[in-house]
Amino acid sequence: MNDRLGETLRKAAVVGVALLLVGSMGIGISGTAAERFSEESVPELDATVAGTNTVTPGETTTLTLAIQNRHDGVTDSDRAIEDVSRVVQAHGVQIGAATGTTVTYDDEGLPLDVKMGTQSVGTVRTGSATRVPLTIEVDESAEPGTYTVPMDLEFSYIRDIFVDRDDYTVNRNTGTEETSVTIRVEPDGRLAVVDVRGDGLYENAEGDVAVTVRNAGSEAMSDATLSLVGSTHFEPQSNEVALGTVAPGDTRNATFQTVVRGVESAGSYAVGFRAAYEDANGQPSESAVRYGSVGVAQGPQYDVSVESRSLYVDSTGAARVTVTNTGDVAATNARVFAEPDRPFAPLSNGGQLGTLEPGESATTSVKMEVSDRALAQSYALPVVVAHDDDYGNTVRSDPLTADVSVGPERQFTVVDTARIEAGATERIEMTVENTGESAFEDAVVRINADSPFETDDDTAYVGELSPGERATVSYTVTADEAATPKAYTLDATIKYDNPFDETVVSDVRPATVEVTEPSGPSTPLVLTAVGVPVLLGAGIVFKRDRLRQYLG
Repeated sequence: MNDRLGETLRKAAVVGVALLLVGSMGIGISGTAAERFSEESVPELDATVAGTNTVTPGETTTLTLAIQNRHDGVTDSDRAIEDVSRVVQAHGVQIGAATGTTVTYDDEGLPLDVKMGTQSVGTVRTGSATRVPLTIEVDESAEPGTYTVPMDLEFSYIRDIFVDRDDYTVNRNTGTEETSVTIRVEPDGRLAVVDVRGDGLYENAEGDVAVTVRNAGSEAMSDATLSLVGSTHFEPQSNEVALGTVAPGDTRNATFQTVVRGVESAGSYAVGFRAAYEDANGQPSESAVRYGSVGVAQGPQYDVSVESRSLYVDSTGAARVTVTNTGDVAATNARVFAEPDRPFAPLSNGGQLGTLEPGESATTSVKMEVSDRALAQSYALPVVVAHDDDYGNTVRSDPLTADVSVGPERQFTVVDTARIEAGATERIEMTVENTGESAFEDAVVRINADSPFETDDDTAYVGELSPGERATVSYTVTADEAATPKAYTLDATIKYDNPFDETVVSDVRPATVEVTEPSGPSTPLVLTAVGVPVLLGAGIVFKRDRLRQYLG
């Protein structure tokens, strides 16, 4: 500071001589001499840490740095030179202020890293202080103690002011102040992550995170508890594992249940831990969050294919769903849930697959009903595969789709016409043909006899009737004797068994039966035939009477 004072005095002497020369020369455009304020007012800056200056090893924290200007802003020249004083007051010229101030830190050789670089402070007014943040990262291995951080404060200030009539000029100098602040590193219990292991960790599953931690600090952590810090990928389901007292250098193990979320692929993911404890003074303390990485598996992944089983328009059938586990974890208690839209209506919730090891496949059936408005084509069938994680929670896959085909409706027709005489009871025959694309299993053809027909024999067993195959069936039918000879229609249906051993009735198809005229003798012939015995009887009586007369 003595050298700086000497330099200041030297400059003041030079300026004084210059002013004397100017005065002797009588400078002034209008005859009025200009005024110059020539006293250098160098700011007096120093720096301190406002508030606490204590940090702990491994900590990154932001302190508050206060830059103070001890200059009071008052000079003798202000009072002596009227025009200069007027300029200072009118234009807010800050004599003694440090403007454009910057601070540069020197942390070389220190167990801490100042993260600020060259920092702008701005203007530090006389008699006041300007506060700026000071971010420091302390080395993990920093020994407790007090450390001095040197710094350079660079600034500019008013050297002199020249006033001529209504104009004025301010000339500035730059200055540098070397100062320092002290940072105290205190002993602490410091958490370090030694190892992290995962079990059953994959998307949407609940598994375990096992961690080994160490007290890497310089004092014991008493009554310590460890927590897993929730994050984007991990939702802790258990927390605050008690560690007891952990002396410096001691290790402890802890296991946490956690659900995995938002993991797009298998790999290593960061997981954080924090310790809460009492320090050597019995005060509650908390460590910084320390991170490790844990492996997350792909989990069960599925490839799905679907095969139609008797799925026809207006019928009940099934979708045979085959699921292959293409992931890297077994799917325990795997099951399929079909979530069909029109034209399907599910008749069962789904089917069981059992446990699917990686690469293993299993098949199950989902019973469904096909609408009578469906078309014979392929439809996308949404399927969800669910399984249990290690804690028995249900983990559902995203919807998977596979195409399932629907065949045309099962159909048959009666291809010929049966005949019966009016008034007769006869056995009539008709032929049915399977005109659809699937077989009728265990089929029975049934007729519905309305007037003018009656029957006690309305069913005929056919068995299997394949597509395009025909079968002849017969029934005993009575035609009313008053029936008008013409073609009549009976209702015919086929009852058959579906793959679930359920009886299904087809749509009604017409069966034509033609009533014909009776083929026997006419009514006069019948009467003559009846009269012959009568006449013969009369003849027998007549002959018997004549004989009696003759024998008389």
